[in-house]
Amino acid sequence: MKRAAVTPVYVIAGFLGSGKTTLLKRVLAHELDRGVKPAVLMNEFGEVDVDGALLHAHPRSNDIELQALLSGCICCDLSGEFSEKVGHLVKRASGAPVFIETTGLADTGQVVSGVVRALTADRQVGMQARLASVIVLVDAPAFQKLGALWPAAKQHLHHADTIILNKLDQLDGAQTDQVEQQIKATNPTARVLRAVLADVQVSRLLARSTSFRETVIADGAGKDSAAGFRSGSFRITLPVDPVRLEAWLRRYARSVVRLKGFLRVAGLAECQEVQWSMGSLSITPCVGAAPSQARIVVIGRRVPWQRFLEGLERCLVQPKRKTKQGRRATRRKP
Repeated sequence: MKRAAVTPVYVIAGFLGSGKTTLLKRVLAHELDRGVKPAVLMNEFGEVDVDGALLHAHPRSNDIELQALLSGCICCDLSGEFSEKVGHLVKRASGAPVFIETTGLADTGQVVSGVVRALTADRQVGMQARLASVIVLVDAPAFQKLGALWPAAKQHLHHADTIILNKLDQLDGAQTDQVEQQIKATNPTARVLRAVLADVQVSRLLARSTSFRETVIADGAGKDSAAGFRSGSFRITLPVDPVRLEAWLRRYARSVVRLKGFLRVAGLAECQEVQWSMGSLSITPCVGAAPSQARIVVIGRRVPWQRFLEGLERCLVQPKRKTKQGRRATRRKP
């Protein structure tokens, strides 16, 4: 009798905006191309599943078993539900890989501990799956200032099998070497890969195996890596002026660490995917996103929300109205 295939479980971690979802989309495309139907568990700190919506837009999304955990962090306040979801996906995967994309505020050690607990608490699940690899993405240009923003930054790297230095198109060779030296000083056993847009050789990436299952269970217990951070979800029906939006976000670069979602943008017909991370704004076409999905998630700490939202409203392009003479005029703000 042929033994059933064991499901490999991969953890994809990294701070907010480091490129986790971009990597995940590459990995899923690789698995689908080789005839495998993978499973995914995505954790969003906010209450809107923006990254899940991007995966649903994939032309073969029906071949992906997708689950989401929203409004919290899987390493602390959602840990119980996290274990249940992992077990559920393993049972449904039937040997296909399971990919766990953490929120950017999750402590990697605690996430790995949660995976190990899920695989050991249920005998059936434990026989069907193994923790295969932990992959951590690093926003290389922002690495130097990340420690001041997020106290868990270095701890985040200790449990990685593979660390991907991402966004290297924004650094020169000497700067890249400096960041890599700091990474290796923190985790000398991890393999370090260099990338732009999280473009790595997927087959090589997934071949790396984890080697620390027995040491992570007690590590980081009781810590809240998301302490001090808050999120807000906002529906925006009017188009935005991208120049005004970027200028306003730059005023809050120290407090608003992440903005993502879908927006209508002045001058563009289709809904756009908008991403703000560590002082950088990107706006790209989003296939399949309808204007009714125009919504953003904002994550930050010590954000003066009322003032921030008032300024965000000034970034909107107001509709034109007809004058008494039947001509169209722009509505002026008082």
